[in-house]
Amino acid sequence: MYSTFHHEIAKARVADFHEEIQRDVMGRAARKSRGAPKNKSARPAPRFPVAAARRVLTILSAHA
Repeated sequence: MYSTFHHEIAKARVADFHEEIQRDVMGRAARKSRGAPKNKSARPAPRFPVAAARRVLTILSAHA
């Protein structure tokens, strides 16, 4: 009779561990997505107006 109870308790512990692991995975995913930037463009915005003007002129000359 002891081995039957022991087996059931072991199964319950394994199920609890699986639930805990699943909660940890979901929590990590939520934290990771919360810290990610919302709109990440391919090119970052230029820091200086001169660089922005150069970029605009380059784009306009490429389309001409």
